Formats: sequence, C-alpha cells, structure tokens
Amino acid sequence: MLKWVGGCLAVVVVLVIGGAWFALHTMRESLTADGSTRVAIAATPQRVFASLADGDSAKTWMAQGNTVTTSRRGRFQPGDSIRIALRTSLGLKPEPMIWEVMEVVPDQRLVLRLRSSSARGEMAIRRDSLVAAGDSTIVLSKLASTLPDSARSSTAAEMMMSMFQMQSKLELESLKARIEGRGPVPRR
Repeated sequence: MLKWVGGCLAVVVVLVIGGAWFALHTMRESLTADGSTRVAIAATPQRVFASLADGDSAKTWMAQGNTVTTSRRGRFQPGDSIRIALRTSLGLKPEPMIWEVMEVVPDQRLVLRLRSSSARGEMAIRRDSLVAAGDSTIVLSKLASTLPDSARSSTAAEMMMSMFQMQSKLELESLKARIEGRGPVPRR
C-alpha cells in the first residue's frame, strides 16, 4: 500500500514540475527575444490610445479579476496612479501594486513605473508604444526591470519580470478584445 501511495505521489510531483516547466516555456515563447510584447489591434492609434491611457477604460482591461482603482477619471496625466489590489483565494491580502504614470504622448506612447505601496524605489518601467500599420495599430509593450543588478540576476526576480511581461501581454489582448468588440479574453 505504501509503495502505491509513494508511486502516486511521485507521479503527481513529476506532473506538477512538468506542467510548471511547460507553462514557463510557453509563456517565454509568446514574448519576443527582448521580452517585449506586440499586439495588433484593428483600430486607429487615436482609438487605441483613448482606451489605453484612460482611467475609466483601464479598469475594464487591466489586471482582470483584481481590483483596479485610478487616481483620475479620463485621460492619464504624469503623476497619476493605477492601484491594483490582487485578489487571492487563500484569504491573504498581498500588498497592492501601484503603476505611476510617467509620460503621456497622445496617440504614441504611455510610460508607467511600477512600485509597491511600501517600497521606496521602483521595480519596473512599462513603455507602451503605438504604431499605425495600415488600418490597424501595433502596440509594442516593453517592460524593463529597474532593480539593482544584484537583485535582477536572482531567479525570483527573473520569474517576477516574466510574470509582469506575461501580464502585460494578457492585458493588451484584453484591450484588443475590448476595442474590437469581442468578449473578454479567456484566462489559461
């Protein structure tokens, strides 16, 4: 009986490790070599930017499933903030993430800085650039870590940046679905 239970446990452990590796591998393949994300949206840059850089709109496509609050209604201005309170099923209350608006160039670029509510420094910078491509708009989202080199090279920091990069891609896919009039993007 113990051999059977031990064998089942070993199979479960192998499946969990294999699933985690497959998920990480799939996630990294969906990003470009430099970790940026490109999403084509069937709309003009003006329309895409109107949804990308608007506090009311951000609540509908950003960090779905979590509580998103913004410091401003309407178009973002430098200094505005987007607060994301993560929802967990374990009853834990993780510290919220705060994206601070650094730069707004209408119809071209939105730059955000990520910090935690208790951390004094920034953790990452997200630059969303828009480029017209025929009757569509390409949104290029690049996330760069601003952690010190000693912290950036750790496995935990690499996993955190990969998670933020994937979240950026999911958010842009959700923005695309919203603009193009489709339902929400299913989470995998």
